[in-house]
Amino acid sequence: MKKSFTSAITIVTITIICSLLVIIFYLNIPDNWQFNNPYANFVAKLMLYYLLFIFVRTFLLLILSFLEVIFYKKSRDIVKYPLVTLIIPAYNEEKVLKKAIESVLEIDYPNLEVLVVDDGSTDDTFFVAKEMEKHSQVRVIHQSNAGKSKALNYGISEALGDYFVCMDADSVLSKNLLIEAIPYFERDENLAAVAGAVQVGNANNLLTIFQKLEYIIGLNFHKKAQSFLNMVTIVPGPIGVFDRSKVYAIGGYSSDTFAEDSDLSMRLLMEGYNIKYCDKITATTEAPDEINALITQRYRWSRGMVQAIFKGMNLLWDNFSVRGALVITYMFFETILIPLINFSFIMLTLEFALLYNIVDLMGPYFVGLTLLDVALCFYSIIMERQVFSLLILSFLNRLTYGLLLEVIRFFSIFDELLKIPMKWGVLERKGMN
Repeated sequence: MKKSFTSAITIVTITIICSLLVIIFYLNIPDNWQFNNPYANFVAKLMLYYLLFIFVRTFLLLILSFLEVIFYKKSRDIVKYPLVTLIIPAYNEEKVLKKAIESVLEIDYPNLEVLVVDDGSTDDTFFVAKEMEKHSQVRVIHQSNAGKSKALNYGISEALGDYFVCMDADSVLSKNLLIEAIPYFERDENLAAVAGAVQVGNANNLLTIFQKLEYIIGLNFHKKAQSFLNMVTIVPGPIGVFDRSKVYAIGGYSSDTFAEDSDLSMRLLMEGYNIKYCDKITATTEAPDEINALITQRYRWSRGMVQAIFKGMNLLWDNFSVRGALVITYMFFETILIPLINFSFIMLTLEFALLYNIVDLMGPYFVGLTLLDVALCFYSIIMERQVFSLLILSFLNRLTYGLLLEVIRFFSIFDELLKIPMKWGVLERKGMN
């Protein structure tokens, strides 16, 4: 993509967001939000200023994303071809494992080993993996069931490569993965990891299509902005390339949270290492196609991230650093504070609908948020080279799928604060067509 075209798209998106700010604030909407009840007036203005905060936050993220696209120039040619170990932790993945290994063997890189870690599977996962050892690059090891984090650490300890890639057993990686990622490490000696873009491979019903939209706006867009500061806060489980020595130095993955990828990324950043994002490398993964499965997955993700943040706060207390404080503060706002505020306003919306004139208050508020979603969707579709049909869903997302996610996040946060016991929650693999 030509950078002049990228610049034009970004300028258009910035203009849209600035226009929304002008419409909301310079048309004197606050004066029109007048109710007989002082409480209603107070809440109305809170909602307005929160909307301002969301616009400013998004505007800053958009600028950082734009700067990353325009100014980051990595060398295209690899100077050396260091050995890279690709680690696949697998627990009861017989339906999808073979396809994942086959995709890895097609990666365009001359010095690669594939290490499958069977985490005590009770199905034929181990035998499927052993059959793939007919390829000289594939090696299979086994451990008694101990969880994904320990399986990954076992793989890291057995890996022969200077760098390693972690992927999920249901994912298919892009062939250019290492050709694109390794130059990042050659450019920056302090780089600990390169995060890739996650794509939904089974977008065949409305729920999975909404997840596809969520991935390019809610996840990949944020990573591109964070990458300009060398501070990507989550290297996703399905696709991440790591410097093995740096991960080993901080003790590898931890099993005391339900979001081992978020926990590892935060600890690497707090140790002073850099993490970048590259949207040219992708992992196509299987998304939950049923509501119950989605709730199980997102509840675990959200609780795990809250656990990682509290853990990071304790680490910061023992060893303070400005960078660590920035990471924790950003994650606290994005993962805890904003979801809590969003859910609170949802409840207030219901109250206002019953007691007050809902049109005067909720019209500007939800129109503003919806138009913001559409603007970001437009920008992300261009940047991530996605189909424009997703733009239609962005008009509906705020009051449908997005609302569901806010409810899940809210209850996961409070459940974690109350220390309510939970299990990992294993999703049934159906395979991608």
